[in-house]
This record gives sequence, C-alpha cells and structure tokens, in this order.
Amino acid sequence: MDCLEHSFDPSLVAEQKAMPEMVSYDQAQELLSDLAKKLSLQNKETIPLAQACGRILAEDLFANSPRPEADISAMDGYAFCCADITITDKHTGTIPLQDYIVAGDQPLPLWKGTAATILTGARLPAGADCVIARERTQLKDDLLSLNLVDIAPGKNIRRLGEEFIAGTHLLNAGQKLDWRHLVLLASQKVQQLSVYKPFTVGIIANGAEFSHSAQDCRTELNTLLLGSMLENLGIQTINSVVRSDSKHDLKTAILDMLEQSDILLTTGGISVGQTDHVLPVLESLGANGLFRRVKIRPGKPFTVMQLGTKPAFCLPGNTGAAAICTQFFIIPFLLSVLTRKTQSTTSDTLSGISNFSLMPPTDTTCFVPVTLLQKGDERVLSLVPSQGASDILCFSQSAGILRIPAGHPLNAGDWCHARPF
Repeated sequence: MDCLEHSFDPSLVAEQKAMPEMVSYDQAQELLSDLAKKLSLQNKETIPLAQACGRILAEDLFANSPRPEADISAMDGYAFCCADITITDKHTGTIPLQDYIVAGDQPLPLWKGTAATILTGARLPAGADCVIARERTQLKDDLLSLNLVDIAPGKNIRRLGEEFIAGTHLLNAGQKLDWRHLVLLASQKVQQLSVYKPFTVGIIANGAEFSHSAQDCRTELNTLLLGSMLENLGIQTINSVVRSDSKHDLKTAILDMLEQSDILLTTGGISVGQTDHVLPVLESLGANGLFRRVKIRPGKPFTVMQLGTKPAFCLPGNTGAAAICTQFFIIPFLLSVLTRKTQSTTSDTLSGISNFSLMPPTDTTCFVPVTLLQKGDERVLSLVPSQGASDILCFSQSAGILRIPAGHPLNAGDWCHARPF
C-alpha cells in the first residue's frame, strides 16, 4: 500500500519533546494548521480523466485551446451579414437562404447577399456577422423575412475565446475534483492527469468491554462512526478493535496499523485510569506530543501525537465526544491536507437566531447540538437535549453543532452559526 511513509521505522522518530499541557480550542487549531502544512502528500499517479472524480489534483492546469474554439452560433437560426439585408419597408427586410450549417462543419464563406441556416454550436461562416433565432423570422420559397429591429452585428454569436483563451489558468494543484472540473478538462481534450494517491487513516478502538467474553460486553461504535465520517470525504480507512486492556495487544495493533496507514486515529484509553494505555504505548514507540487535552466540552481528553511523519489523533472513547472532536478538529485537518488549503473552519454553516441561552465556563469552549427551524421570516436555532458526552440520539435529532467560545455567553436572540452535519 502506498502511504506517506511506506513502513514505520521507530529509528526515524525524532527525539521526544515535552508535550504541551492543556491548550485552548484556538491554540489546538493553530497547532493542527501548522502540522497540516508540514505534512506532505508525496505520492502521485497518472489516471484517466473519467476516474478522477473525488481525487486531488497534483499539478496546475492551463487551457491548451480557447473556448469557444471559433466564432459559433448561440442558437438555432440564420446567419448573415447585416449589410446584405434588402430593406422592403421600414420594419422588414429580406435575404435569400443558401446554405445549411451544423455543428462539426467547417463552413465555406457565405455567398455574398445570402443567409445560411445554422444550428446551435456550429461555426459561423466567414462573412456572417449576425444570427437571428428561427422563431423571429418567416421563410417562404427560400426567401427569409425578418424584422429590422432584430438585426445587429454580433447578435447571438459566441466569439472565439469569449469564455477563456489558450493559456488561461484553469485549476490549482490541490483542488479536489468533481463534475465541474472534469467537464472543464474534457473541453480541453485532457485524457489523463496527475493526482495525489489517496491516503489511508487507520482507526483503532480499544477496551476489554468489547471482548465477546466480557461479563458486560459492549457494542463497539466508534470505528463505524469515525470510518463513516471519513469515508464520506473520500478518505480510505482501516479499522481495528483491540478487545482487551493489554498493553502488548495495543502496541501490536498500533505497529500493524502504522505499517498500513498514513494517519493513526485511536478512540478510548486516553484518560488517567489503570487501563488507559494509548498514550504510554505511543510514547514508548517514540511519539512526540503536539498537545495533551483541549479546553473543550465535551472532548477534553483529545490529544494529538506524532510518530515520525505520521500524526496520531487520540480521541476519547465516549461516542458523542469522539464525534464532535472529529467534526471540529480531524475533518478540517484532513481537508486541509487533501486540498492544501487552510480549512480550520467550514464555509457551510447553519445560521439563525438562538432561542436559548448558555453560559460557557470562562476557559472552556462548548459544543451543543442544535436544530434549525424556519419561523415566519426568522431562522431559529434550538438546543437539542443531551445528557452528556456519550449521547448519540441527539445527533440524529439535530442539524448540526453550535460552538460557543470560552467566556462568550450565548443569549437568546443572538445571531449565531452552527456547523452542519
């Protein structure tokens, strides 16, 4: 498998540095933004254009031909030279019809004093300077009659290079390609292009409660939750569940996942209990800490470490907290790596007037699920009840998550912006 590093070599890990203790929401975003800029998508491949939807462009692309490639008709109608119209009265003119031109033809010049039937997209014949829609004319015995008010040089003609000329910069390296970009490139007869190879995120959940032999066996939810979120972005994921509290089992799983993936994501086992082994195991492998815990609610234990070039995102085990940390930290980070753009915030928001109040602690950023309703002329954000960081029903009942910055009370009637799901 092609990864940022093709295998994990502990000898490549930098000397351990002291890990910053708890950081603010903004500090965590800044640290992750800096890390994303340093992370390189090294591997590229050339693929057919038809397979490029959802891939990340690895090169700047420029137009190799103008669009349109020639002067063309903007509609089905008749092409002629305005000066050749025979005026029959103050409102009407006539011109004999001679040729028939369709898209794909290389038309001969117009016979002087004649018009040609022309279809949408067909090249304009030399000598023509106007196109009139068919429904604006009358035709009898190959003599075209038309209103003089409809005649004007340049009318209904798309000029060569009107949309763009050869050499125009079309797309930047780092652009995530979709149907808009593919059709643009197809217009330039691009058949193959260079893209970054997709990277893989390895997801590990751990805990003896997931063992089928546990007296109080629990269903493991987070690998499904996180894998679904990331795969929705077009990111490949590999899942693993360590169904024990064994350091050895966890270390084996982490080493195996580091061989297969570019980025590691763990869930659970990062608090201070006797069975919370994720951080000690990563440190034993030489991992450096980017930060340890964030002043947020829920999700405070969220920690980010790095083994060589490979980031390790360590999420709390509570499903609700893991979901929020992924939405606000991990997904923006991955998008910035994918597109090579800073995306600490999303351009898509749910905006409206809050109908509730909330006072966050002075040093803690809070996240709450909300719905968006249209009430008359107003868009209203309402709080969805939630009992804590492990809740999951609230996500199905909400449209997004509202972030309330530390020390900034939210009052009923405030205009605010939530992140949609």
